[in-house]
Amino acid sequence: MHEMAITENVVEIVLKHAELAGAKKVVHVRLKIGEIRDIIHDMMEKCFRYIARGTIADEAELEIIKIPLVVRCVECGKENQDYVGNYADMKCNHCGSNNLELVSGNEFFIEDIGIL
Repeated sequence: MHEMAITENVVEIVLKHAELAGAKKVVHVRLKIGEIRDIIHDMMEKCFRYIARGTIADEAELEIIKIPLVVRCVECGKENQDYVGNYADMKCNHCGSNNLELVSGNEFFIEDIGIL
C-alpha cells in the first residue's frame, strides 16, 4: 500500500506551505494524479483523513483529479487515449506502431491548497 507513504508526503508538504502562509486552517487540497500512477483514490482519501487528523488539515476536503493517459505516436503523429492493459504493450490505434511517447498520465502534483 504505497498510498500511505505518498499521502504522508502530501500532508507534510501541505502543512509546510500552510504554516509558511500563516494559515489557521487548511480547507481543501486539490491533487492531479496521472492514470498510470496506480493510485487507489479511495485509499488515498482514507490515508489523508488518518494522517491529517489533529492537524490544521484535519477537516480539509481532498479532491483528486485524474489525468488521462495520452500518448503520441512517433511514426504517424496521432495522439491516442483509448487504451486498456499494460502501458508497455500499447500500440498506436491508427498505424499499429509501438513507438509512442507519453503526453500525459504520469503526473502527480498538488495543484491547490485552500487555507484560512
